[in-house]
Amino acid sequence: MARSNPNAAAGSITPRGPGSCTVRVSLGRNHLGQRVRVHDVVYGTRKDAQRYLTDKLKRRDDGLPVALSHETLGEWVKEWLANWTGTKSPRSRADAVHVWRRIFEYDTLLGGVKLTALSPERVQRFIAQLQSTKKRKQVSGKGWVETDALLAPRTIRIYHGALRHVMNEALRLGKVSRNVVSLVRAPALVRADRNYLTAEQAEQFLAASAGDRFHALWSVLLLGGLRPGEACALKWSDVDGETLRVQRALVWLSGAPPMFEAPKNGKARTIALGDRLVKILQRHRVAQAKWRLQMGASWEDQDLLFTTETGRPLHVHNIVVRHFKPLLKKAKLPNLRLYDLRHTHATLLLAAGEHPKVVQERLGHSSITLTLDVYSHVVPGMQEKAAERLDALLASTKAAGAAR
Repeated sequence: MARSNPNAAAGSITPRGPGSCTVRVSLGRNHLGQRVRVHDVVYGTRKDAQRYLTDKLKRRDDGLPVALSHETLGEWVKEWLANWTGTKSPRSRADAVHVWRRIFEYDTLLGGVKLTALSPERVQRFIAQLQSTKKRKQVSGKGWVETDALLAPRTIRIYHGALRHVMNEALRLGKVSRNVVSLVRAPALVRADRNYLTAEQAEQFLAASAGDRFHALWSVLLLGGLRPGEACALKWSDVDGETLRVQRALVWLSGAPPMFEAPKNGKARTIALGDRLVKILQRHRVAQAKWRLQMGASWEDQDLLFTTETGRPLHVHNIVVRHFKPLLKKAKLPNLRLYDLRHTHATLLLAAGEHPKVVQERLGHSSITLTLDVYSHVVPGMQEKAAERLDALLASTKAAGAAR
């Protein structure tokens, strides 16, 4: 008796021509007793088609979708944002919504493309379009205004990464047979020059801010290396003598009250405070206590180090515009971002010869590779100092001079 092929009723492969096959998968029979099948065209060799059939049969047996999706990219993104981002933090979800809103603004037709019809060529056209698109900035009274500068490669890579991620999820769920975005290269990342203060400028900044209401905040950013959101989330319970526990960040989302979430890499860290910063925080605590007494019942106690006049969390944008930028002008210093005080902290430590591992731990970076990559502008000076220290070490030995 001839042996039956167990896959014959489950699926089949039919050559269509050079380099392509039609793969059919049986899903059994419907309530009318009719056989239900789905079929896809697979481009490649017969082995590719066989692997595809085997994968589909396994998905069917595991109870997963077998048929490719008829959804458009816009429909799938809407579903993904609503139902598949639950494990993300509120800030990450808000960032994802913002990124996709911008993607569909830049290419109004992209959202209407079916997932199965999205091609590498279509994605490449979108990336090319972004590379010739100008940045926009928000101007008071005028809304969003186009600038002369083009979108940065980093921004384009974010949009490319968002596309690649949702298509990977679609592939995992069986909505598409491949992720075409992975076939399209994002533009090379160009490292922007990091802005920071020199040691002399840093001292000049601290001196100019000595009588400033936010002197302690500027000092924590510059002398402690915290991210602005981390500094604004500090509580007095995080201060323990000469150490500071960084275990949360303050996040403001549009239309929502402020919230606290874990630091950027998800891990708390403890940093040592120098004598100067310890004394600054002690004076700040005394000044805050006096202010609380003056405010009386209108003070909202949340145990925060840095607050509004009524004890509520600070909004970083407000303190930058109203206090930080005017302070820079007063001190006759370059126009910096608030985040650049953190860059100054790291740059000055590395330039002074501090071990990169220590700097990484103070900054809360996930790896020392990231620290060295971000602060690569300091590495040449570190190399020269290392060579000088080695020369000095060898010259101090008894054998010095014998090999010269």
